[in-house]
Amino acid sequence: MNFMIGLEFWHWLALGILLLMLEMLGINGFLLGIAVASLTVGGLLFLNPEMLWYWQWLGFAVLSVVFTLVYWKRFRRFNHRTDQPQLNARTALLVGRKVPLLTPVINGSGKVQIGDALWMVRCTDDLPQGATVEILAVEDMTLVVRPVAAAGE
Repeated sequence: MNFMIGLEFWHWLALGILLLMLEMLGINGFLLGIAVASLTVGGLLFLNPEMLWYWQWLGFAVLSVVFTLVYWKRFRRFNHRTDQPQLNARTALLVGRKVPLLTPVINGSGKVQIGDALWMVRCTDDLPQGATVEILAVEDMTLVVRPVAAAGE
């Protein structure tokens, strides 16, 4: 209890800086409001060194809630839904593409080249080299494909 009564401005500033450093580790904004509240109380205590300990803690509690709510309401808006939900899921973008086989599919296994990458493919049918396949899914680092019927078949 004596620690809570004897807080000075630098205690609050140190707590605020520590919380900001923890926030940089990727806490996703959870500690940001609390850190700003701590820095604010430290600044207020610097300006008014006679502030009683219970006002410091009350101010810290109220400001923590206020700053956290402001963060969640205003700044979380940047994480809005996108019309391209697969933008950063590069392998999901491969689904639906039609590509020629680089090697024949024998016993259900073959290879395709997409860009500068070679991909293993898995198919239920054996297919010749150069046959066009459609990518149905990506499982680990293997593409699940099916043959595309040639025009006129």
